[in-house]
Amino acid sequence: MSAAHADDSPAPPRLELSGFGTLGAVTTDNKDVWFTRNGVNFPGNKDPDFSPDTLLGLQGSLRLTEYNDVTVQVVAREDGAEKEDPRVTLAFLRQTLAPGLSMRIGRLRVPFFMLSDSLYINYANMWVRPPVEVYGLNPFNDLDGVDLIYHTRIGELDAEIHPYVGRGEIHFPQGKARLKETAGVNVVLTQGDYSLHLGHGDGRFTLERGDANFHAIAAALRAIGQQDAIDDLAGTDGRTSFNSIGAQWDDGTWQFVGEYAHRHADRYVVSAHGWYLSLGRRFGNVMPYVTWARQSLDRQFAEANIPPGRFAAAWERFLTSRNNAQHSLTIGTRWDLASHAALKAEISHARPDRDSWGSYFPRPVDTPRVIGGESLTTFSLSLDLSF
Repeated sequence: MSAAHADDSPAPPRLELSGFGTLGAVTTDNKDVWFTRNGVNFPGNKDPDFSPDTLLGLQGSLRLTEYNDVTVQVVAREDGAEKEDPRVTLAFLRQTLAPGLSMRIGRLRVPFFMLSDSLYINYANMWVRPPVEVYGLNPFNDLDGVDLIYHTRIGELDAEIHPYVGRGEIHFPQGKARLKETAGVNVVLTQGDYSLHLGHGDGRFTLERGDANFHAIAAALRAIGQQDAIDDLAGTDGRTSFNSIGAQWDDGTWQFVGEYAHRHADRYVVSAHGWYLSLGRRFGNVMPYVTWARQSLDRQFAEANIPPGRFAAAWERFLTSRNNAQHSLTIGTRWDLASHAALKAEISHARPDRDSWGSYFPRPVDTPRVIGGESLTTFSLSLDLSF
């Protein structure tokens, strides 16, 4: 066989393996409440609580030819239904269609946020966790569907255009939620140390509640003829949309990250918006940082005329528990211990709105505890690895 003929032979398939993990602990100064990441973990029953941030992930990519590859990612962590079973979070075939244009089909990371791609790989992020005031607005992290990724130049900018379609599902205690017929597009513009993210997505939304609190409220509403309010709590024909804009600047010494996101829903969940601003300064392998964040309620998801009495208090508690509005100030430090290993510590001072639980739950969950309006201090520590 000639050397020229051998050079024309296709390259054999190549497998690449990688992994990532976080060991994280969180505690709050008020022992009557738990900190929780809404839609991510179930409120913990231990102090310190390891469930909000701790995870382990493995990823494998098999390059089949020069033009296509297969990627599978599996993550083990506690989910909103208090299960820790490993879950396939990515599983797609990527096909190059033309220079700068590729298509993926399978289970994809849904790009609702600026940092969606590194949502699980927390070593890539500045903080112990992305600010909950923004990243708690949308608990759907992946979709089963198809997307296109197109890279091009627009003047002096590098541009990535990323349309997608698909459906997703999440589970929580005694219920689940689904996104159907979801479609959206992301645009990322980059120039040197700067990048700008723009995103929009919408689709059908279903929510199936099965908890005792919901059944009690539904029975009370049905007894007084408030069927419309029941239909506004759970069902199968809601619509939702999500918009986000974010910016980053990193010159190697200073790092700035800011993001705004808005969730609109016509029923089943509240409509809300949130933002954060983070600034960090590197001193060798240590980077202290500060973050300001706010989530605000735009619209409650249900309206009902509840007469005074025992059901009125339960109704108000139900609405309050579904509202995560709060503001917070976080001060933290990241210490890069070694290549691909970082230790992070941060203190957050948060105040949920008076008609809100913010990012906290009463301890135990079924107690009639008032959280709104309180000042709560949360300490978080994590070790992030990428290998």
